[in-house]
Amino acid sequence: MSVVDMGRAGRGASWIAVGLALLFIGAGSFGLSGPDFKKVSIPLPVVIEGKPTPSKMYLKVEMKSYNQSFDQFAAGHPDKVEAMFVKAVQAVRKNDVTAFGSVWTPPDQMKSIGQPKVVKMADNGPAGWMKVIRSMFDFSKLTVVAEVLAGQDTIFIWDSETKSGTVRRSMYVGLDRSGTLRLSAPGGNNPIDDMLQNAFIAAQVDPNSYKPLPEVNLRFQYRIPLVGKLDAGPHPVFFQFDGSTVDFPLNDDKAKAPTPVLDFFRTAHSALKSGKYDAYANAFTPNSQEKVKEWGAAQEKAKQERLQQEKIQEEKKLQQEKSKPEQPKSDQSKPGQAQPEISKGEMSSAAPPAAGAASTTKSLMPPPVQYSNVKFVLNADPIYLVFQAAGPGDMWMPNKLTYSYILHQGSDYKITNFEYASTLDEFLQNPALFDTNILKPPAKPGTANAKPVPAPAKPGTVNKK
Repeated sequence: MSVVDMGRAGRGASWIAVGLALLFIGAGSFGLSGPDFKKVSIPLPVVIEGKPTPSKMYLKVEMKSYNQSFDQFAAGHPDKVEAMFVKAVQAVRKNDVTAFGSVWTPPDQMKSIGQPKVVKMADNGPAGWMKVIRSMFDFSKLTVVAEVLAGQDTIFIWDSETKSGTVRRSMYVGLDRSGTLRLSAPGGNNPIDDMLQNAFIAAQVDPNSYKPLPEVNLRFQYRIPLVGKLDAGPHPVFFQFDGSTVDFPLNDDKAKAPTPVLDFFRTAHSALKSGKYDAYANAFTPNSQEKVKEWGAAQEKAKQERLQQEKIQEEKKLQQEKSKPEQPKSDQSKPGQAQPEISKGEMSSAAPPAAGAASTTKSLMPPPVQYSNVKFVLNADPIYLVFQAAGPGDMWMPNKLTYSYILHQGSDYKITNFEYASTLDEFLQNPALFDTNILKPPAKPGTANAKPVPAPAKPGTVNKK
């Protein structure tokens, strides 16, 4: 959705899922060479309505570029971890299930970081996986593109020739559920592995937009705890992004918007709050707009049904009042006697609800109306993520934070990704991986009950938690 509940879990692109749309495009160089690992910042593609779009968000990793044939790679005296990858590829080439099974573990048996679902096949053993791999890829024509270190994982990016062209995918060596080092494929266990694979795949289509950069200094550098709480592992991965902390009230039309994107977003919010669903839909990109229109029609229908039910209930209540017998005259108050006071509650129960009164049913409005204060704007132009909470101040809780995608197109802004979810959402919505407290401003010294929160990293520094 345009506003994504931080507790909702999305589904990332799996490595080998049935019906996966492969990118059959010629392999592009990832821009680095040399025998040593180098620290680089890899631009992340943000999936906008199903299409990868370049952004100014990055994952900073240690990477070694190869761009050489598998045979050249295998002859380069690989270490223990690289040897597992080599053994698996050679086993697939020879159709040796036993050798393949000695290093391979299916994704659902690997250590998972809070992911609700992982890839699992009907025949989930080594024979089943080898059969699918051999049917999809030609490992006799394999190019090793790069090796990436991420936490405790080592990711191997490779290109395979297929009947339809070159396809890029990855395998990784990491810990299984028993803590044993094994080879597997990204499949929902760790969204960071999936995000890195997606970045390399996007580089096939547009290598210039996804070229790793050696020096990226942005305001925020977040060390991702890939191993455990506060533990980034032996090879830390940093989520790098720019943005600003705000406390902008969307319900206050008189408050000056600090940026054009928030001015636009408030206008859309006002349309939604007023129930102007058509105007609200017009603030979205085309595919999302159609979904919003359907949603708006459903909200309007539900509203009319609710009003009709309230009308029926009110008519029944009036009929009941009319059918009550009159009280005997002896029970009526004598002239001049004070009448008993009627409580406000009794009066309101007999009267129709005032215009705009709250209904006992749940609000028909989606999170943007409830979450009326913008707390942070992540600027990855042309993509913005606008984070919202329920009210003013810095006491919002991470699990109550929502965000919306906004796409900058020329001089226009459009909300997007209504009812869409991607691997990036899996990361942002996973409290074990992304602590949204980093989006809060630093606590002022001397503030009563001030809780320590991560401060934005200065350019060239790491935000240690």
